[in-house]
Amino acid sequence: MNTKMAPYNFAVLLLAACVCWASEDGVFTKTLRMPGATPEHSDALICHAVKVEDDPTYIVAYEPHASGEITNHMMLYGCEEPGSTEEMWNCEEIRGGGRVCADRAGQDSRQVVYAWALDAPAFTMPEDVGFRVGGTTRIKYIVLQLHYRNKLPVGTTDSSGVTLHMQREQPKFQAGFYVLGTWGSIPPHVDGFHMESACEYTDPSPMYPIAYRTHSHSLGVVTSGYRVRNNQWTEIGRMSPQRPQMFYNVTTPGMKVLPGDVLAARCTMTSHRDTVTKIGETNADEMCNFYIMYYTARTDDLSVQWCFKADYHWNEHFSSIPDKASSLDGIPASDDVTEHHTHHHD
Repeated sequence: MNTKMAPYNFAVLLLAACVCWASEDGVFTKTLRMPGATPEHSDALICHAVKVEDDPTYIVAYEPHASGEITNHMMLYGCEEPGSTEEMWNCEEIRGGGRVCADRAGQDSRQVVYAWALDAPAFTMPEDVGFRVGGTTRIKYIVLQLHYRNKLPVGTTDSSGVTLHMQREQPKFQAGFYVLGTWGSIPPHVDGFHMESACEYTDPSPMYPIAYRTHSHSLGVVTSGYRVRNNQWTEIGRMSPQRPQMFYNVTTPGMKVLPGDVLAARCTMTSHRDTVTKIGETNADEMCNFYIMYYTARTDDLSVQWCFKADYHWNEHFSSIPDKASSLDGIPASDDVTEHHTHHHD
């Protein structure tokens, strides 16, 4: 992709790149698409930014326009300022590219707005729940990031993206994201390797999980998340990352997370590789992420909450760990997942 492009006017882009319409119930749509991206190599990360309205608006549904054959994943991040004023830019931060957001004081200020992979379908918030952007939030721009699997054929461009269904009326509850994950690496020739994390929930306002999403690459077998209270484990969600990486309804509807509770996640990995696989951005690397979408009665602006660990082991901190935490029982098409790991020797 040619990254030497002239700066452009975000206000003009807001009108030109977003197809917007309103319905009688006050919900309107805003479509963000890559303006003809041309990834020049496999695992390219390309970003494109759009300014949101100055007044607060609320996302109530996400409608993706992307194919898992072309993209490994698609992310929407919220930024106070985007990492570039170019129409599109290389945002491979780890490999020397530009940043997603123009961070201040060396801090990564990006906010999670949406995550998609493996042909996941559209997602609609529960009634009276919305994700706030604009206004006094730190989300003044939405950055669309595409992780491309391969270089596209000569003369081919990509316009993957997502349609946001939004409203201006403030809903009763506000949605937010809590993301658990790990750093580290996976040894070669290993079955059922655990990568685990856990953090105490410290927010004074209760969290009500409504959906979850797992994200790993080809070594992921199953990822699970739990609320731990008084050594009692309650499942938030459990899914194979080889299934569509959509937001699934939580296993335990109506669950409440209170201050002092612990949120815990585990990724179970299997590797037939001859080398160590590290956590990283490319398809040859791995990831271990468990996203919790929740709602809260808080009315102030929310920020994404992170819980990432390295060399952390549940059995050193907890007892009564559920036997099903690494199980494929009850997961759709689990035989396909087993076959994937039996024959996948990349």
